Amino acid sequence: MRLKNTFSKFNSSLSGGVVALYSNRMIQEIADGLLGLFFPVFLFEKYQSINKVLLFYLFSYLLILFLSAPGAMIASRIGFKKALIFSVAGGVGYYICFYFFDYNIILFSILALIFINYDRMLYWTPYHSDFAKLTDKKTRGRVIGLLNSVGSLVGIAVPILAGFIIAQSGFRALFLIVIVVYASSVIPFFVLPEISEQFTFGIRQTWKILFHPRDRRILFTYMADGAENVIAGVVWPIFLFQILRGDYRAVGVVSSLIILATIFIRLILGNYVDKFSKKKLLKYGTIFYSFGWLVKMFVQTGFQVFAISTYHNFSSIAMRTPYNALMYEKAADAGHYVDEYTVLRDMSLSLGRITAILLLMILFSFASLNSAFILAAVVILFINLL
Repeated sequence: MRLKNTFSKFNSSLSGGVVALYSNRMIQEIADGLLGLFFPVFLFEKYQSINKVLLFYLFSYLLILFLSAPGAMIASRIGFKKALIFSVAGGVGYYICFYFFDYNIILFSILALIFINYDRMLYWTPYHSDFAKLTDKKTRGRVIGLLNSVGSLVGIAVPILAGFIIAQSGFRALFLIVIVVYASSVIPFFVLPEISEQFTFGIRQTWKILFHPRDRRILFTYMADGAENVIAGVVWPIFLFQILRGDYRAVGVVSSLIILATIFIRLILGNYVDKFSKKKLLKYGTIFYSFGWLVKMFVQTGFQVFAISTYHNFSSIAMRTPYNALMYEKAADAGHYVDEYTVLRDMSLSLGRITAILLLMILFSFASLNSAFILAAVVILFINLL
């Protein structure tokens, strides 16, 4: 009955703009999800070194750190809608680079970094700013929970399909499919309403505010989030691939089962976020999530991966749903400075990712991959500063 009531409130909580934004996001997540856990493994196989993989990501995050503010300036000048439309070309170019990767790894690594950061600099500030403007504070947690659940529902079969394609036809076939899917994500943007915002900070002013003592809590919060993202998105997939002995199909099946096991948890929790203290939910969610990283250190079998990852996804939902709702609340509360807030957030995330990569490169010189999970368990607790 509660689940039915949740769905009955779905339409009343959404505007056409939010549907357009999330339709794009869902299509891009399907494209990204086809690679998902496999992409860091692809890089690891090509570079033959975890440190070289980390170097690729290091240069990527360094570029967007310095391009976030100029990107917001460009987006506000040409309009957020056009910026979002143009950004899709960057993502398509990024995946095309990996289709041709074997021809010249260094050249296409450089081109990939250029394309992905063109995409990011035009995409994330308009996307988050529009989402904050187009959603209502009273129902934002429910909307985030519902939309994320719909995305997960669509994506259940994606990892299995990806694992099968890689095993049968290789990565090039998968990249070709990803290119087509990602290109189609531009379609919802054509019905997106134009949101008028002007990025008023100068580049020097943006950096000054980023490190201002008054905003240090925000800086450390998003740095912690960015640092944990690197470990979850880069180190964990490679570790998982090694645990499952390089079986792409097994990785895909386990990933899909984990998604299926956590969908309804997200639906139910998203509905409750708007009724209870987001801060309290965030506090307990981060504690449980941190504990999950510590347990992941001892994973050795496919069943253990499924069991622990299902628990970890549950605690991630408990943490991420109130966290994302609070993030958009703060962005919306910034009023006309919503895009400036978004840029500062993105720069803080990049700083956290860069810091984590540097620490991981040092750590891996004398310790195994799963030692990174201790770092993830510690840093994620700092997002309670939000």
